[in-house]
Amino acid sequence: MVRRTPVARRPATRTPKPVTPAPTITTVSGVFPVQGPFNFGGDDARFGAGRPGHIHQGQDVVAASGEPIVAPVAGTVTWKANQPGGAGIYLVVRGGNSSDVRDYVFMHIKRGTVLVAPGDAVSPGQQLAQVGATGAASGPHLHFEIWVGGWFTRGGAPVDPLPQLNRWAGL
Repeated sequence: MVRRTPVARRPATRTPKPVTPAPTITTVSGVFPVQGPFNFGGDDARFGAGRPGHIHQGQDVVAASGEPIVAPVAGTVTWKANQPGGAGIYLVVRGGNSSDVRDYVFMHIKRGTVLVAPGDAVSPGQQLAQVGATGAASGPHLHFEIWVGGWFTRGGAPVDPLPQLNRWAGL
């Protein structure tokens, strides 16, 4: 019987996939989008947190159901929809200018509280709706996103909204 000496195996080397960092943006003046007591939740409420099949593309602002949601900046409402299995009732407001387009996305809005429609111009502090828990929400909160270059448009990308939210909150 021939005895074979086991060959030591080297661990497979893997080339790490390059991580594309989210674009960063300069913060702008404006109004905090929830007008009432709030907190930013735990680690799972943060931009980039893992979700089944995707990553969290916004920041959750935990607040009581019915707290007013306001426009943080001047802009135009571009989208109003309902995604029952995900975002629930949501709005998109386009702000910024032609060289710095930013879309602000508000999700999980309380049913029956939306006060604006696509095409409406909004001013900073104008009430848009109320905090709710529609769609796939575990409790009342505003899921807030900022997209530079446009929401789900070619060249658009989500950015971590926490630095902007902190500025608006005076933190």
